[in-house]
Amino acid sequence: MSLFTKKGAEAQKSASEKGLDLKRVYIRLKDGDSVRVRLLGITDNTVREFKAHGDFKKGIYTSACIAPAGVECPYCTAANSGVEGFEDFYARKRYLITFADIDTGSLRVWDASKQQGEAMLKLFGEYASAKDTMAFTFKRTGSGASDTSYNLIPIFELDDKGKEGFEKVGKLSVSDDFLDSVLIPRSREDMITNLKNAGFPVEKFFELNFAEDEGEDVQEDIVEDTVEDIAETDIENM
Repeated sequence: MSLFTKKGAEAQKSASEKGLDLKRVYIRLKDGDSVRVRLLGITDNTVREFKAHGDFKKGIYTSACIAPAGVECPYCTAANSGVEGFEDFYARKRYLITFADIDTGSLRVWDASKQQGEAMLKLFGEYASAKDTMAFTFKRTGSGASDTSYNLIPIFELDDKGKEGFEKVGKLSVSDDFLDSVLIPRSREDMITNLKNAGFPVEKFFELNFAEDEGEDVQEDIVEDTVEDIAETDIENM
């Protein structure tokens, strides 16, 4: 069953119609950064698993696999092509996990590798009974592939602003298409162009009837990937 209700430009339009600034929606933290959050639990609308391709060394940033939407995925074609250097380019599991930011009063989304996501969802389970009464600091520690971790730290005493924010975001609801609106795949054309730029012989596998761009990844990333995210998904696959 498809994880997407809208694809490509439709998804971008959907996000715009909802007034979503995707650069603000996604939580991207550097070493030592944190955000104060209210947990929303594990539901079909707050947590989604998807698959994505990416290879930082090839200049191809992580992007959702479009095969689940019933569309031929050029990245899957490359992974199954037998072409040397692309055998590990298969789609790997990732998670989108939704939080409520008590300081901005908005829904925020964290794009996690398989390992990161599973560890965070375990913490969600441990803190399930406290999600409606306690806020947490969502914090990143580390900057490399081997030492980066994300943690939830209970906030036992909120300041007045935090208390007000905690109550406010408790009234937020997560629509059934919210995560579909923020997970925007690249078009097939963009994927093929990215493969060409990475040295894949696209002429042997695809009919090229569009104008190809030269240079790096042709679609500007809404969410920039870091080296450690790529490395972790390489290690924690399928």
